[in-house]
Amino acid sequence: MGDELTVERARSFEQGATAYERFRPEFPEAMFDDVVRLAGDRLQDRVLEVGAGTGRATLPLARRGARIHVVEPSADMLRVLAERLQTEGLADLVTTQQATFEDVDASDGTYGVMVAAQSFHWADAATRWERLASVLGSDGLGFLCWNGWHVDPDRHNTNEIQAIYAEHGAGLTSDVDDHRSGPGWAELEVEAKPWMEIVEPKTYEWDWSMPTDDYFALLTTTSQYAIAPSEDRARLFDALRPVLGETVSLSGRTLLLAVRPVGHGPRLVS
Repeated sequence: MGDELTVERARSFEQGATAYERFRPEFPEAMFDDVVRLAGDRLQDRVLEVGAGTGRATLPLARRGARIHVVEPSADMLRVLAERLQTEGLADLVTTQQATFEDVDASDGTYGVMVAAQSFHWADAATRWERLASVLGSDGLGFLCWNGWHVDPDRHNTNEIQAIYAEHGAGLTSDVDDHRSGPGWAELEVEAKPWMEIVEPKTYEWDWSMPTDDYFALLTTTSQYAIAPSEDRARLFDALRPVLGETVSLSGRTLLLAVRPVGHGPRLVS
């Protein structure tokens, strides 16, 4: 993905927070139980969350007693997050800052836990692991997680879906392939950093179904669909509707990577 396209896709999240909150899947409760188990007493230390969005990880962690400082570049996402925190009476546990991971200054102090839910791939690839090591304390843990999903091949004709994308997809990627949550790039990058290690990778399987129009709205919350011309999306969705039927069934998978710096590896100097 070119730099300009990456920026355009990242900026697609500057709006659309209401739809994101309505249509994006939650993370499994079991995942947060595992985060609490792995983090232990670190969760009572300062917790940094990067790219919190509407609070898909923020609220479950705050419900478990974590005090969290959120950095999130989208004012629209922060608006919805603030509303959710206020509604649940959790606002006192969370501070927010409209900023990116690159704006976090390690000289302001380190964190026992850093969380990035569906967001770490947007951090600067040239510095993200060094920055992660810098913001974590000597015994800190980072938790990186992603939700992924694909159309259930037992419920839908995936060959027909692929044929429609070939004709009407305009370069958009279908939800047919059983891709894992997170494409494996994070593990590969950690392997290339001798001063960083994965403590425990975990996956969680889940099924999900929704009305077809809600499925199209879900797709539109993803960056590649969000920046696609609306007429291209409409043409594709019109072609998909009779093939998908009234309800779309999805198979989902969540990936959780617990990572930590090892020894005296590189640290960013702010």
